[in-house]
Amino acid sequence: MIIRSLTKERVVALAIVVLNVALALSFSTVSKNRGTVAGAAFCLSLPGLAIIWYREALSVVGRDRGVFRRSPPTFVDVFGWGFLVGLPLIFLYGLLP
Repeated sequence: MIIRSLTKERVVALAIVVLNVALALSFSTVSKNRGTVAGAAFCLSLPGLAIIWYREALSVVGRDRGVFRRSPPTFVDVFGWGFLVGLPLIFLYGLLP
């Protein structure tokens, strides 16, 4: 990977993933096994990270009369940040059944 492709948004997303794992290790009461908690927090952060990192590819949503349409990049960003922040918080507070 080229270092120049690391935008400010990507670096912030990576920092949030690290923060999610650290917070899950510190505060989670879901499991006593710390490896399980860290792995689950990391895996729950991956969908949001992937959406943020590959938003250009994900913004092409479909074909309309043979021409690809693009969704607004901010729409894709909102979903990416929602997944990146929301899913680990649900896990951290044990809101899943």
